[in-house]
Amino acid sequence: MNAPSNPLAADVIVVGAGPVGLFLANLLGQAGTRTLLLEKRVAETAPSMAIGVMPPSLRLFESIALAAPLIRAGCAVRSAVVHDRTSALGCLDFTTLPAPFPFILSIPQGELMRLLRERLVDYPSVRFREGCEAVGIRQNASSATVQVRDVCDGTYHEGTADYVVACDGQDSTLRRVLGVPTTGRQYPVSFVMGDFPDTTTWPNEAHLFFTPQGSVESFPLPRARRRWVALANSPNRDTDALIHRVRAITGFRLEAGTELWHSSFTPERRLARAFFQKRVVLCGDAAHVMSPIGGQGMNTGFADAWHLAAVMRRLFQTREPHAPLFARYETDRCRAYRIAANRAGRGMWLGTRTGRIPSAVRAAIIRHALLRYPLSRHLPRYFAMLTLPDVHDSIPQPLT
Repeated sequence: MNAPSNPLAADVIVVGAGPVGLFLANLLGQAGTRTLLLEKRVAETAPSMAIGVMPPSLRLFESIALAAPLIRAGCAVRSAVVHDRTSALGCLDFTTLPAPFPFILSIPQGELMRLLRERLVDYPSVRFREGCEAVGIRQNASSATVQVRDVCDGTYHEGTADYVVACDGQDSTLRRVLGVPTTGRQYPVSFVMGDFPDTTTWPNEAHLFFTPQGSVESFPLPRARRRWVALANSPNRDTDALIHRVRAITGFRLEAGTELWHSSFTPERRLARAFFQKRVVLCGDAAHVMSPIGGQGMNTGFADAWHLAAVMRRLFQTREPHAPLFARYETDRCRAYRIAANRAGRGMWLGTRTGRIPSAVRAAIIRHALLRYPLSRHLPRYFAMLTLPDVHDSIPQPLT
């Protein structure tokens, strides 16, 4: 290893410029906190990936004047129609959600990240360094130092800050270096998904198909595109497999050769044993992972960042001990994670039952219970994450 050089000083170093890391850097920049944001990738991210931004997250984005730009760049999902093998079982009406966001926003993750990156230029206290991989950490009583490798030339540098936040994803290098274990498991199902030109007649509508042969979910995207997600029934997860599953379950024909983006995934549920160690804090997927079905994971990460930014503001204002505030962050965010992960798990379990009898039971539950009054009044708020604990209620306020 080359000798470290060119120290990079900051109040806070944020490792990882995914959606959560970028949001946290914006919040810290708005507060005038000297922030160094490190990202090992130098190429553009995939254009889609996660797509759902919930009303509570839009409320948080209002604080950095980004809610309106996100809404202009996205697509408002105003309803979700649920089908079984033969007919529509009912509809969730998101227009009943409270103002100012009576919808779920669909926006490709890449577009969301682009807007967050562009907003960083408004904050002179934030420096963004791409091609910088955090490979090690050491701490003392007053600071934390990150060992950084330049992925282009292989040189090593060090960055020192009062605090370091790991937003480097579910395979977090910093979490591994700290020796923080995770608990959890991989779910015994897999999914294949892709984005296509939208040739349906379903503007602003999601459509969910639950049949004995499997499930397909379909969501509108901006610029006349649509996301299709299918339960994989074989090891084959290519575009042809997705097209076949969509046609077999929904009857809708996707055109080969028109797919704009493709991926597959096997959901996991994992939770870090600790959310902080001394002056290093885990945030977003570095701290917890849940099934992406239902769009809970990224939004839970946004709330993590909001809470943690408030903690940092208080610490730099009061200079009080950090450990009690980090411990409160861990307690509150673990609670929110468990609620969201349980919801995501239940929704995935319900949607992945196959076979004639389980499918018939599911259809009866959806038609006669979930989509009937009084539950039908509450389900839109439930799926929009409006029934989770409000992150504003747990924000630590500066001492007076």
